[in-house]
Amino acid sequence: RGLEVTLAYVKERKAFGKRVIDFQNTQFKLAEVKTKLTVARVFVNHCIEQHLQGKLDAATASMAKYWVTDIQGEVIDEMLQLFGGYGYMTEYPIAQLYKDARVQRIYGGTNEIMKLLIARTL
Repeated sequence: RGLEVTLAYVKERKAFGKRVIDFQNTQFKLAEVKTKLTVARVFVNHCIEQHLQGKLDAATASMAKYWVTDIQGEVIDEMLQLFGGYGYMTEYPIAQLYKDARVQRIYGGTNEIMKLLIARTL
């Protein structure tokens, strides 16, 4: 959802007479975001498959929770940056997505707890 709203925004918003999407930096940032989201989706799908087969272990589930929520925070932060000051205005969905992303690293077991669970398997 974050990528969807950000793409719509940068295609509409202009800066220095150009659409924000037309700046190379914007394109690079969005390419990085798309890549991270794709890798996260592949990992989550793998975990779902493992779970459905009764093969998902606690360490791998912990890896998914910690890593995917960290990536979520990173990519939402990058996308919010493209909104500039508007990113903090509640009229823009990216502001709510930013707030929602932050709590993911806390509930369901903090990411530090997830790392402890993973470390126990080393």
